[in-house]
Amino acid sequence: MCLLPSMLGMLVFFIFPYFRVWYYSVIDDQFHKSFVGIENYIDTLKNPYFHLAMKNSMLLILIGVPVLMMLAITISLVFSFQMKKRTKLKDAFILPMLVPTAGIVLIWRRIFQTVTSALPVYLLFIWKNIGICIILLTAAIMIMDREIFEAAKLDGARTLLLHTKITLPMMMPSIFFVVLLSIVNSFRIFKESYLYYGNKYPPDHSYTLQFYMNNNFLKFNYQALATSSILTSVIVLIIILGGLSLQRRFQS
Repeated sequence: MCLLPSMLGMLVFFIFPYFRVWYYSVIDDQFHKSFVGIENYIDTLKNPYFHLAMKNSMLLILIGVPVLMMLAITISLVFSFQMKKRTKLKDAFILPMLVPTAGIVLIWRRIFQTVTSALPVYLLFIWKNIGICIILLTAAIMIMDREIFEAAKLDGARTLLLHTKITLPMMMPSIFFVVLLSIVNSFRIFKESYLYYGNKYPPDHSYTLQFYMNNNFLKFNYQALATSSILTSVIVLIIILGGLSLQRRFQS
């Protein structure tokens, strides 16, 4: 009974709309509603703008997520073992989640006004998500048994060996979770990019799946929008299942 309101909300606002989107992806249009099978999917997969959007979204994952994780792990280790008393500095990393995106974009434009690559978008993604990553990873470190580290130090383990052989292996479940969370968040880096470029057609290097779907929505091309949405959800699902499979193998 306690779960019923939450389950009802999931059904009404997530599950039913998802199947509704799937329905739109297999009909010719929202007026005639003739079943066309996978024709919309074939058209989308042949679309060069979909290819461009998919390439840029994958590059954001392959470049942005590893950089984000390296920074988050390094900062978490420093905070947990070297800067325990500087709680105000730790709290500062929560600010990216609290500061309005529109205000940050104005500063970004002044700083990167001469940059002609996707670097500003990548940095926006890292800046926006590093806070939650640090919080989760620091929490994982803080619950570790400190006696393990003390015993290793007595055996002569230095800092580098301590972290590579003890800290990181014990953090792996949390690291896998944060990686998956960051990958999912990379598909949501649309508002920041849209505000930064100020229009629905950014340069080719920053045209992601969110722009592709948003532009089809504005054109009332619901079939292309629905098809690309389903394909994106399938990609995200495959990535998550692959990550969970790797996590289970690592733990076993």
